[in-house]
Amino acid sequence: MSALSRLPLILGSLLLVACAGESKHDIYMEALKIEGEASRGVCKLHFGDGQTMQAISGDRVQECLHEVEAALVLYDKAAAMGMDEPDFKSNHARAKERKAHQEQMLTQIRTMEREQTSAQ
Repeated sequence: MSALSRLPLILGSLLLVACAGESKHDIYMEALKIEGEASRGVCKLHFGDGQTMQAISGDRVQECLHEVEAALVLYDKAAAMGMDEPDFKSNHARAKERKAHQEQMLTQIRTMEREQTSAQ
């Protein structure tokens, strides 16, 4: 499921959090879940022995970026609720770094895709 198709689910989850009184820890766990699913799915770039590699495309990196951004929404929400445990701070900071890395990668790949298209 792509991040765009999950956006209503994420926004709905945030609404339920506000209504149901879900804790900052629950929100943090949901952010970790989104990142974990993304790392095993759309963000997975490395494969084990005997598995085929997938071509990296701008679209794939864009999907990964959307997943990281979805997790960041939840990390930011947990932070706003006062979450300040060391593990949380570390994961939140790494998610911000992953977002910056994905943005850079997307820019580079889109440039290469445009160059390849114009060369053809």
